Amino acid sequence: MPTPLPLMTDHTGPSLGSQRVCGDTRLRGCRLSTIMWDRSFLRNSESHEDAFLASVPVTSVQFFLSHSWSADGLWKQMALLICCSSTSTEKITLLASLMGAYAFYPPVRGLKLFELSVLAFGFVSFLVALFIIPLFKHRNTMVFLDKCCIPQKDPTAKSYGISKLADYLHASDKLLILWSPDYLDRLWCVYELAVFLQTHDEDDVILVNLDHLKLCVSLMLLQFFGSFILCVAEPRDDGMVPIFTWYTLQLLGLATSLLIDQGAFDCGEEWQKFCSEVKRFNIDKAKCSSLADYSYLKQLITDMYGSGGRVCSSREGSLVG
Repeated sequence: MPTPLPLMTDHTGPSLGSQRVCGDTRLRGCRLSTIMWDRSFLRNSESHEDAFLASVPVTSVQFFLSHSWSADGLWKQMALLICCSSTSTEKITLLASLMGAYAFYPPVRGLKLFELSVLAFGFVSFLVALFIIPLFKHRNTMVFLDKCCIPQKDPTAKSYGISKLADYLHASDKLLILWSPDYLDRLWCVYELAVFLQTHDEDDVILVNLDHLKLCVSLMLLQFFGSFILCVAEPRDDGMVPIFTWYTLQLLGLATSLLIDQGAFDCGEEWQKFCSEVKRFNIDKAKCSSLADYSYLKQLITDMYGSGGRVCSSREGSLVG
């Protein structure tokens, strides 16, 4: 969440009552395709003059996007594109590669050029499908993103919008968490998860590990570069792979192994930490820029889950499987 105005003037409740709010008080939602397309929405918490204009009045939203603004916005945008894609992307890539092979066959200009053309054709088709399919598929999917659905310029409207977060969470079908290691250190994130689980099942929580996504994308790029080097390398007269190419492939293989080992280890450690912490909302370690907000949110979570924010026994552990 962006740094909000204090939710309260005393310690009894939100600072703005409904009688003081002017203008449209309806819930608002933004098209998921718009957020995926415009990189400014997830890159930083700074207000964007067109962000609020991208949202429209709604009665419910399919996804409530929960994330930490300190996480890399580029990877959050990539996470939405990749996770909102479908098997059609792989099918289109395979079909495009076959079409490329058919179009460039027979390889009259050499086998290497033929292989490189098919590889490039398939890879470009994959990237195009990866971006186009989610944009088309989710053009009517409405989501909540604080930057788009809460006015950022008007302090009164902003404070009122923040006070309605619980209403947004109750009206959301799914909670989509773009998870980063500091997610549970943010009291607003803990509050969103706690409120959502009050009225929804754990199966309605979708968690995307951004570090795991980085690992998968890095491995994909390494594999592509390895295939590219094999395509452009000219064999020696004896048919063997040139020594430079051989060493390059060995380095790529070593980098892949190290990336898998270290990346998988780091992701596993962070995931285990999350699994242990999510069973008990650790309010004391969570941070909030406003002392008034911290006291109010802490009290709300305590009221929902008891002292310390402990999830009730019927739900404990089921979220993390």
